[in-house]
Amino acid sequence: MAKRRAPTWSRRHKQWLRYVEAWIGVFECGEKIPLGPAHSPLDCPDGRRSAGEVLNVVICSPHPDDEGLIGGLPLRLRLEAGARVTNVAITLGSKLDQRPRRLRELESSCRVLGFGLEVAEHPSGLENVNLKNRDSRPEEWRAKVETLAALFDRFSPDVVFAPHAEDWNSTHVGTHYLAVDALGLHLERSARGPVPLILTEFWHELGQPNLMVGLRPEIVATELMATAEHGGEVRRNPYHLRHPARLMNNVRRGSEVVGGQGGPAHRFPFAELYRVAFMRGRELQEPAPGGLVIGPKQKVSLESIVERFLVKP
Repeated sequence: MAKRRAPTWSRRHKQWLRYVEAWIGVFECGEKIPLGPAHSPLDCPDGRRSAGEVLNVVICSPHPDDEGLIGGLPLRLRLEAGARVTNVAITLGSKLDQRPRRLRELESSCRVLGFGLEVAEHPSGLENVNLKNRDSRPEEWRAKVETLAALFDRFSPDVVFAPHAEDWNSTHVGTHYLAVDALGLHLERSARGPVPLILTEFWHELGQPNLMVGLRPEIVATELMATAEHGGEVRRNPYHLRHPARLMNNVRRGSEVVGGQGGPAHRFPFAELYRVAFMRGRELQEPAPGGLVIGPKQKVSLESIVERFLVKP
C-alpha cells in the first residue's frame, strides 16, 4: 500500500518544492537590484494635495532605516491624504565612524519616501537612548526629552509614530519612553488636546495590535526601495529582501488578532500592524477596545482612526 502511494506523495511534494524554490528565486532576484545610496537623488513624486490644513505626521525612528520598515501607514497618509511626514532620527547608530555614512543613506531613503528629515541634535543624533540612561542619569534624560519636545513644539504633530515598549532592541525601547516623555511635555506646555501615539513593531511583535493597514504592492516596493538606500546596513544583513514576507505574515496574524479570533482571513497580500493609543497631557491613555482593519484599497484617514479609538472623557 505504501509503495503505491509513493508516486502521489512525490508528485505533490514536487509541487510544493517548486513553490518554495520560487521564493528562493525571488530573493536571489532582489539581490541583483543595486543598493544605495543612489548617486542621483531618487525624489518621490508628490502625493495628493490636501484642500484644508496639512496633516503633520512625525515618526520617531530609533535608527536609520526604521522610517522605511514601519512606514506603511505614514506613506499612505502622505500619498492619499496629503500629509506632511517628518522622520525624526533619534540616533544615527552607535558607531561614531559610521554616522556620516548612515546620515547620507538616511537622507537618500527619506527622499525616496517623500519624508522630511530632522536629526535630533544634528549632526550626530542622541546618545544612550535606553532605559538604563533614563533610570540612572535623570539629568541627561531630561535633556534628551527637551530636545525631542522642542521638535514637537515646532511641528505640532497631529500624530506621532514610535516603537512599542517591548520592541526588544534597547534603543527601540528607549525611543518609546523618550517619545512618551517628550510628547507629554509638549502637550502639557502647549495645552493641546489628546494626540494619537501609534506604536510600531519590528524586533518584537506587538502583544495587542489594534490596527491592520493593508499595503498595495507599489507601497511595499517604495518601502524596499527606501530601505535599500541603507546600503551599508543591508549588505551586512539583507533584511529588506525579507520585508515582504514579514508583511505577508502580518495578514495572517492581523486577520485574527486585530479582526477577531476565528474570523475570515483577509485576501490582500501585505499589511502592517500598529497599536493606536493616545497621549493626553503626560498620560498615555488606552484606546477603545477592539480593532480596525483598513484594506489597501480603502481610503485611509487619521480622522476615522481617531474616531474609532479615542475614549472621550
